[in-house]
Amino acid sequence: MYIAIAGGVKGIEREYKNISKKYGFKCKIFNKNVPDFDKKIKNVDAVVMFTGTVSHKISKKCCAVCKKNDICLKRMHSSSINQLEIALKEICEEIE
Repeated sequence: MYIAIAGGVKGIEREYKNISKKYGFKCKIFNKNVPDFDKKIKNVDAVVMFTGTVSHKISKKCCAVCKKNDICLKRMHSSSINQLEIALKEICEEIE
């Protein structure tokens, strides 16, 4: 299963991936605007958005794509590893 992480701190991307792997997810991290962002996240199972570090442009695109494609969206203000772990636990509970 794939998740996308929108926002976050570039220095701890490795920890984001390790935590995601621990919960059985492969993750794509988008902490800056990339071309065709909406096309890249429309096939993921869930999105974790760190609202404190994500740009408004990515936030708007992310919300629109998740709503249109019925993708689970978790918004977390802090971009810490603990907040990611909380979001992943919630996603796992919703999937089961």
